[in-house]
Amino acid sequence: MYRLNKLGEKIDAYREAGIVLERAIREGEKLVKPGLPVLDLCEAVESRILNEGAQLAFPCNVSINEIAAHYTSPPEDATLIPEHAIVKIDAGAHVDGYIVDKAVSVATTQDLKDLVHVAERALKKALEAVKPGVRVSLIGETIESTIKSSGFRPIINLSGHQIKRYQLHAGKNIPNVNMRTLLSRVKPGEVYAIEPFVTDGVGVVVAAKDAYIYRVLEPSLLPKQLADLLKKYNSLPFTTRWIKGIDRLRLEKLLSYLTRKGILASYPVLVEKSHGMVAQFETTIIITEDSYLAF
Repeated sequence: MYRLNKLGEKIDAYREAGIVLERAIREGEKLVKPGLPVLDLCEAVESRILNEGAQLAFPCNVSINEIAAHYTSPPEDATLIPEHAIVKIDAGAHVDGYIVDKAVSVATTQDLKDLVHVAERALKKALEAVKPGVRVSLIGETIESTIKSSGFRPIINLSGHQIKRYQLHAGKNIPNVNMRTLLSRVKPGEVYAIEPFVTDGVGVVVAAKDAYIYRVLEPSLLPKQLADLLKKYNSLPFTTRWIKGIDRLRLEKLLSYLTRKGILASYPVLVEKSHGMVAQFETTIIITEDSYLAF
């Protein structure tokens, strides 16, 4: 198995996951159009990942307009893509626990494309700032200045994140603004998802009341039936529509109870506070001895 010199990371697994995820997201992009059921889009991306031989690192997020993150279709979701929309597709795939996390934004009308282009450019500029030993605050400063120079705002309370095997969020964060108090630096062998969020709103997200994504915190305390159903996800995030064989109302009550008890974590839908439009781009990288590799 090929390994990058001195890093001890399974680069071939990351590459395989990245190739599969790229194909799935591109398929999703082609499907985006007004009137498309969001459920169809989520399931198309997820099915492509599984059919290509990788596993799901988390439920496909399809977050539209002011919804910044964490929206995935619940069972029987009737939500349709509106005529005037920025559709953010954020998905993850893994091979043997080595996770790649990517996101793109698609504008359905010409007037929204500037916001999308700025998010894409912010990611490109952030990658230009990446090198071994660089402070994460400098990457954030690069993202912030790129976005603000274009007349928009970064979302200050969303960030990129370190990734470890079977851990989607692990350790360090990559801010989308210059947080001078963050003194941590990126190091060879570390894996990060970098994801600028751009808005024409105030630049802050708040949690909505709805949550469709969960993660197991205490597997030993799960009811046996649910533990058996969730075992295959290896404590990675899951969604209610993936769980078969339990009555829907009973399942919702059970998940709510387990979340209150701290056995599960829930991830509420995140909405831009002023209901501004939001665009996002994301990629996953591994820091090498002299640069980085993107997947």
